[in-house]
Amino acid sequence: MEKITEQTLLNFYNDTLNKCGIFLLKEDDETIEYCIYEDFDIGIHSFFHINNLQRLYNSNLISLEKLNESVLLRSKVINLQNNDEWGFEHFKTSKRWKEIMILSDKIKSIV
Repeated sequence: MEKITEQTLLNFYNDTLNKCGIFLLKEDDETIEYCIYEDFDIGIHSFFHINNLQRLYNSNLISLEKLNESVLLRSKVINLQNNDEWGFEHFKTSKRWKEIMILSDKIKSIV
């Protein structure tokens, strides 16, 4: 299996971030389901894994702040997946989902 380049990894990382944020609260259900329960879910497990985040940091593609916030984001998502609020019916009303969306937006704003 061929290892992906750091630049490609960064593209996947950014794409994952762009699938989650407060903007989703204005989207239709189909868009939310696709963005969160397909793309974001896969990306948070793959491209936000500590090994990949460390690669991005070591390549100077993300800052230490972005790395730390990304680790926190992944942890919050995994914790949410392990409880009753992961389901779509909770997405627009859950305080924990809102925290995840806000954190995702915060990470996007870090240079």
